[in-house]
Amino acid sequence: MNTDQIEWIAADWGTSNLRCWAMSETNEVLFRAESNQGMGPITSGHGDFELALLELIQPWLRSGKRISVAACGMVGAKQGWIEAPYSAAPCSPITERITAPTRSTEIEVFIHAGVKQLDPADVMRGEETQIAGLLVNSPDFEGLVCLPGTHTKWATVSDGHIQRFQTYLTGELFTLLAEQSVLRLTLAPEGWSEPAFLDALLSAVKSPESLLSDCFSLRADALLNELDGVEARSRLSGYLIGQEIANTMKGPAPDRIALIGSDEIVEIYRVALDALGWKAEIFPSETTVLAGLAKGNASFDN
Repeated sequence: MNTDQIEWIAADWGTSNLRCWAMSETNEVLFRAESNQGMGPITSGHGDFELALLELIQPWLRSGKRISVAACGMVGAKQGWIEAPYSAAPCSPITERITAPTRSTEIEVFIHAGVKQLDPADVMRGEETQIAGLLVNSPDFEGLVCLPGTHTKWATVSDGHIQRFQTYLTGELFTLLAEQSVLRLTLAPEGWSEPAFLDALLSAVKSPESLLSDCFSLRADALLNELDGVEARSRLSGYLIGQEIANTMKGPAPDRIALIGSDEIVEIYRVALDALGWKAEIFPSETTVLAGLAKGNASFDN
């Protein structure tokens, strides 16, 4: 492994996983590495964050050279390495960063601030960096940005600022219902039926107030009509995402909608929005987070 061209390291540190990229002077990706050492598994002290990082990036370090690590995500939460501040929306996606304490002389770690919204109360960590990357790649973007995931974010972006945003527990609620509720007896552990998903989605958008009864109807339909487990799983996803979209999309569709995230979940949201007549542009998660972190590096280093 030739590490001579590595100038800095980008880190996206979530609750479940840590993703790192070795970057060149021109912000090209030289090496990638990933571990399951997200914020969640690290519980015994801030020093463990440094150990988890070093374990992943040690092959990239060179003796005698201190390398900068730019990080975003839950690593800056209260339970993370060190609590990074929140900037209050409306605000630029990148406003400030803080230095994390390290024992190693090989690295210098900077954690980007999150964004908060006071009314209605909401917070984001990591997504703001992806929005910054979106604006690097599409500087004239104005509209809605959807970042699907465990806690899906919808943000209104204009004039280069995050104006307001809302978080939904959609992904987490799906997992809880599928694995810990009575619906675990009905849903298949995997599989997908797009027709079932779209049928449930359109039903939820039309009548979002029926979400709780619609969810239980899956169990009743399985008992009385032998509803297929894959169809039930797809319908549950449709009900939850449909209710989310119905709440978000009150009024006419915006001129532009951006979807940022991993391929599988972004495709589900694309299919959902397309069925409702709302065309979305897809921006890969890795591309946007790296562009955002690189933008931050340039902003703070100058």
